[in-house]
Amino acid sequence: MGNGRVAKSKKRGDMDLFDTMKSTSCKEVLFFNEPSVGLKAIIAINNTTLGPAICSCKIYDYKDFGTAILDALDLAYQNTLSAALTRRVVGGGSIVLIGDPLSIKSEMYFRALGAFIDRQKGKVYVTPESGTSSIDMLDIKRETDYVLALPEVYGGSGEASESIALGIIQGIKASMKFLYQETNLSGVQIAIQGLGNVGRALTHSLLKEGADLVITDIEYDKIKETKDMYSNVRIVKPNEIFNEACEVFCPCAFGHSINEENAKLLSCKIVAGAAHYSPDIHKIFADKSIMAVPSFLLNAGEIIQVSNEFKNYKRNKTTEELKDIFQITLNILERARDEKLSINDIACSMAMNYIKNISIIKALK
Repeated sequence: MGNGRVAKSKKRGDMDLFDTMKSTSCKEVLFFNEPSVGLKAIIAINNTTLGPAICSCKIYDYKDFGTAILDALDLAYQNTLSAALTRRVVGGGSIVLIGDPLSIKSEMYFRALGAFIDRQKGKVYVTPESGTSSIDMLDIKRETDYVLALPEVYGGSGEASESIALGIIQGIKASMKFLYQETNLSGVQIAIQGLGNVGRALTHSLLKEGADLVITDIEYDKIKETKDMYSNVRIVKPNEIFNEACEVFCPCAFGHSINEENAKLLSCKIVAGAAHYSPDIHKIFADKSIMAVPSFLLNAGEIIQVSNEFKNYKRNKTTEELKDIFQITLNILERARDEKLSINDIACSMAMNYIKNISIIKALK
C-alpha cells in the first residue's frame, strides 16, 4: 500500500467500496472480466482535472478481491499526487489485473484489455507497472491508441526505471541539502532494498555519483546479477538491511517491504525510495527523526516521462524536468519544518490544492 490515505478496513469482506473511494478522492472504479483469456481487471480513475488519467498497469496474484481494490485505489491516488506536484497535464489512475503474471499473460489477454481501454475513449492511458512491461504494451496497442511507454523503437519513451531512479536521486540530494547544505553524494553510505528494474537503475546511477552502496533482494539471482555488474557494492541478507548503518535508506522492493517492526530498526537520517508505505510508517519515521520523502514524489520521474510522451516532447525535456524534483522536495521539507506539519501531509496538501486551483481556472472557460 502507499503512503497516501487509503482507509483500513476491519475485515476485507466488510470493506465499503464507496467509503474507501472517498478516502482517496477516487471518482470512478470500473471492472472488466473476460473469462476466455483469464482477464480480471480493475480500473481506478482518481482524478482527471489536469488531463486524462495515467493508469499504471499492475499484475499481481492478490489473495483476495478487497486487497486488489485497495491497491488499485492507492496506486491511482499516488499517480494523481505525482502528476499534481510536478504540474503535469495528466491525471491519476491505475489498472490492477488479478492473476500470476508468470502464467496469465498472453497476446489475447492484453488485446482484450486494450479493447476495454479503447471503450473509455481517451479518458485513461495505460502504462506499465509491476508485472507488466513496455513489450506488453505493444499487444494492448493492437486494440487502442491510448497506450504510453511503448518501446523506443516503436516511437514510445520506453521503460521508466531510469527516470524513476534519477528522480529518487534528486530527492536524496534535496534531502541532503536540507540537512547538511550539501548535495555531493560521493562517499555517502546508502542502502538499497530491492533490485528490480528501479533498484538496479538506482544502483547504477548512485555508483556514478560516488556513493558507497549496500544492497539486498529476496531473490539471489538479482543479487548475483547486480554484484557481477558492480563488484564494489556490498551485499547483505534481506533481513539484515534494516540494521545497516547508513545515511540514506532506499526502499525499492515490491509489496509491504517496510512494516512497523522493521521500520523501528532503521538508524538512517533519510528514507527515499520507490516503494510505498503507509501513514503509520511515516509516523514511526517522524518519531525517530528520520526524514522520509514521499514515494509518490520520488516516483514522479515516470509521470514526467510518460506525460512528455503524451505531448510528443523529446526525451531531453524529460531529462531536464527530472531536476524539478529537487526543488519540489526542498520546498516540501522547508514547509514541513516551518509549519510544523508532517512531510507527507504537506506534500498531499500541495498536490490537492493545485488540482483545486486548476479546477477553478477551468471553470472560467
